[in-house]
Amino acid sequence: MKTDFDVLIVGGGPVGLLLACLLKQKGLSFRVLEKRARPKSHSAAIGITPPSLQILNKLGLTDSFISAGIKVSDCYVHGQSGLLGCMAFRQIPDQHPFVLALPQVTTMALLQKHLGAEFIETGCEVHEVQSLTDNCIVRVEKREWTAKYVVACDGWRSRVREGIGMRAPSHTYDSHFIMGDFIDRSGFGDAAHLFFTATGAVESFPLPGGQRRWVVQTDKALGDSPAGRISELIHQRTSIQVPVEDQINESAFTPRRFNCDRYYDGRIILCGDAAHGMSPIGGQGMNTGFADAEFLAEILTHSDPASLLPAYNRFRQKAAKAAIVRAEWGMWFGTRRGRPQSALRDHLLRFLLSRDSITKRLGSFYAMLTIPFNTLDRVPLSSLRTHIV
Repeated sequence: MKTDFDVLIVGGGPVGLLLACLLKQKGLSFRVLEKRARPKSHSAAIGITPPSLQILNKLGLTDSFISAGIKVSDCYVHGQSGLLGCMAFRQIPDQHPFVLALPQVTTMALLQKHLGAEFIETGCEVHEVQSLTDNCIVRVEKREWTAKYVVACDGWRSRVREGIGMRAPSHTYDSHFIMGDFIDRSGFGDAAHLFFTATGAVESFPLPGGQRRWVVQTDKALGDSPAGRISELIHQRTSIQVPVEDQINESAFTPRRFNCDRYYDGRIILCGDAAHGMSPIGGQGMNTGFADAEFLAEILTHSDPASLLPAYNRFRQKAAKAAIVRAEWGMWFGTRRGRPQSALRDHLLRFLLSRDSITKRLGSFYAMLTIPFNTLDRVPLSSLRTHIV
């Protein structure tokens, strides 16, 4: 049956755009359907890990991304008792020995430029997706398209996922945060700094354009926090002065996790945050979605994509589960409060960070080099069928 497109991608965030770029490179016909007329100006995702840079290299985009971002090679860890040590990415076994700090809005702009505006339908909200035997129907207000496959990249509140009734058992953590970007007067340069104190965590990351992101743990979920709250908590916990007048934006969040029972239903496929969600602490969510997109682009160019969807489900579920557990563990460890727990954490971190053999492994761990199947190179397409169980 003739269809309008090979693939329709619902959601024009970073994962949907990356998938579109990969499909364009492979010669498939597609469109990206994005309900927003313009992207959000402030977003949580700022870290791009080495495996994601490997994926971007397939598109010839790695150099452009690196030029736009900040190479974070060192992460200094502070406790209640002072500086505990440094976790460096300089010695990780990868050609990109760093995590790239780049705001999500810039990531999206670079992908959009590479893709081309003609492939993106903005202000286009999908109301219904129907999977048939030979194709899918996507309804958008007074219009409808057909495609061989539909990929939902529409985020953790995925309307497509809800529409097909896919279960996504979830858990909301009892940890709360507010974050904001500031003009950077810290003197920290290109290094990240983590402060784990008895009264709560503070995280600090460099951004391009002379800015720095600060993330602070709060006692409860906050809607509109009082002006200057971030600066106040930073000073209370670290003695660092971050002027209120230097603040550029602010948002609050309470992390949650979920992993869908299955990543596809018929010809409708879930990808990125539509398929799984994890704490943004540790910066693994978007990168896990990038690996989903790489895997899925390869499958969709196969002569019989449906036969390989069970493999996509198996491998990407396993990778997401590993990332979810790591993000959860890291957040739990860093947010323990009270002097006894803080003193124990200081002792353990000082011990771990004083040993080169351990810090090398920690660098690979947090750079996502040890996530299973984090790039398709580890799962050759020719062997996919032999892995299906």
